[in-house]
Amino acid sequence: RTAGAMLSASAFEKFRFTGGRAVAAASVSRKREGSPLTPPQPPRARAKPDDEVSDDPSVRQHPYIAPAPARWRERYAPACEACEAARVPCVHHPEVSLKLLIIGHNPSEHSWESGWSYSNPSNNFWKLLAKGRIVPEDWTKEDCPRLPGDLGIGFTDAGTVPGNDAGAYNRATMKKWRFDLYARLRGHVARCADASGDEDARVGHRSSMSIASRHGPDVVAFSGKRQYAQLFDAVPSRVDAGRQPPESLPPGWPLCPERTEVWVMPSSSGRAAMRREEREGPWVELGARLATIPWPRAE
Repeated sequence: RTAGAMLSASAFEKFRFTGGRAVAAASVSRKREGSPLTPPQPPRARAKPDDEVSDDPSVRQHPYIAPAPARWRERYAPACEACEAARVPCVHHPEVSLKLLIIGHNPSEHSWESGWSYSNPSNNFWKLLAKGRIVPEDWTKEDCPRLPGDLGIGFTDAGTVPGNDAGAYNRATMKKWRFDLYARLRGHVARCADASGDEDARVGHRSSMSIASRHGPDVVAFSGKRQYAQLFDAVPSRVDAGRQPPESLPPGWPLCPERTEVWVMPSSSGRAAMRREEREGPWVELGARLATIPWPRAE
């Protein structure tokens, strides 16, 4: 990306969340030079495969990384170039509590190959983030790897298999995905606790709600209603867009309702037909809410 496309200091200050961290605009702009990934670091060998769970099957040990030649991965933290290329969890950038975690349905074939969430040209996702002032207006799918480190925005999906038709996955499949998604969310929270030095995470309480209450993301946003509705034992006939009441969350939801708000957003897929106001409005509301949340979190 050329220097002319960089975010200017004045533009970034205009964008910057009012309750956010005080970061010099120039330092953020400099990161846009060259690759959006962090500088290369030698990868360290991992003891277990990236899809192996910990001793507790309800807490997944590592973020999911697609097998080669695909490049898709869960993004809870930045990844250096070497670890990204080697398709291993990046131990050089510990996971920290996120401001926003976005949960999609499953990666499209395009995203599975590119490694960038919502990279299909027909998807409106990155335009919606910019419309809501959740990211600077000139950021695109290519900036996906830097969002966890620069803005505290992470990405995962309900399912970790590629496909372009959400309706192709039946109820039985979605129930299996629910267990795995919950295990991956607990794993992320446990890794945040480990990185912070939280002793409870080291003495057998890795899946406890107390860990989630301290280290869960501020906001989880489902980028579509289907993957959220399928978390319920009986799929609701209607799900309203926007923030969900804490008492209405799905059974077994692994994040603390007092710590983590849950939002359900209109689908960004070009396949989903709706009026522009219906699609954009909830993202604008979400952006306004995020503007009030400081990040990084003061522990």
